[in-house]
Amino acid sequence: MHKAKALIISCIDFRFQDYVFNWLKDNQYLGHCDLYSIAGCSRDLVKPLDATHKENFLRNVGISVKLHDPDEIIILDHQDCGGYAQDDTIPSMLEKEKDIDRHKEFAQKARTILSEIYPSLEIKTMYIGLDGEVQDLS
Repeated sequence: MHKAKALIISCIDFRFQDYVFNWLKDNQYLGHCDLYSIAGCSRDLVKPLDATHKENFLRNVGISVKLHDPDEIIILDHQDCGGYAQDDTIPSMLEKEKDIDRHKEFAQKARTILSEIYPSLEIKTMYIGLDGEVQDLS
């Protein structure tokens, strides 16, 4: 078995790719983690539009855990997320503090769901602003 330091879950949004990779590099995850990119990041886990979305999310997480035994799972949600905005769960173009507050609410749900399934793993939730600032939501 190949051992991963972490499973990183991030959004596919191209605006944040440099920020994600810089954060991974700065925190010594790059080259030592599984990276799962999905539209809306944690959206399909906490408020799926269809039950199959959550199933697929959990299937991918489960594959990483089974094959690479990560020490932790880190969710990197971001500001102005179209995945969350598609049904106004978190509307587009909110001011940053309101956007953070909404993401904190869903981050707690994501952490709870994953902690119940993987009680031995540390689950962290992070937030990336449009300015590239990364902050802990845990």
